[in-house]
Amino acid sequence: MGDDCTVHTAEPRGAGALAVFLVFALLMFPAHEMAHYITYRALGIHVQMTLNTASPSDRALRRPIAELAGPLFNLGVAALSAVLFLKTSARGWWQRELSLAACLMRLDIYALILLATLITGSGMSLGNDEPIAARLWGLPSLTLVFVLLVPFLWIAVTVARSSWRTWSSLGAQFIVRAIIMFAVGVLVGNVLDPWLFSRH
Repeated sequence: MGDDCTVHTAEPRGAGALAVFLVFALLMFPAHEMAHYITYRALGIHVQMTLNTASPSDRALRRPIAELAGPLFNLGVAALSAVLFLKTSARGWWQRELSLAACLMRLDIYALILLATLITGSGMSLGNDEPIAARLWGLPSLTLVFVLLVPFLWIAVTVARSSWRTWSSLGAQFIVRAIIMFAVGVLVGNVLDPWLFSRH
């Protein structure tokens, strides 16, 4: 316990923190989709849900607030766990990992959306939540990507900066977690979803 009466839980050595990040990354996908599902159901719209998607079978029934519910869920988890990590007396390294998992799930997607936009010329080419919600509201497709990019990036950098004091250490830790999140996304979207929810 330090002079400021903050209790720090001991961080695991080696790959322990990364293993916890991996678990949070895996859990973030169905939790994110559950936010879409609950919002659509609250609007009275039937939804098909898997680990990686939750949307009406009739695309005409899509609603912008329901499409945005998943990213807003991530933002809420990221912000709450960041506040707990940075501002409470029971500061635990796992709160950092939860906050980073919630942020990086969207930041990885934003990087892919922006890359696909550069290649294809369309912000809609990947069909993700924020461009769909923006289009449904009549906004340019990348509007909500750029609006939400700022708080996600700010939270992630603030949380990471409080743990890893040098920019090189922060960069390395951030990149490793971004790669893990990307790999989890590929696993969930291309392996687990087809295997668990095949239509055969």
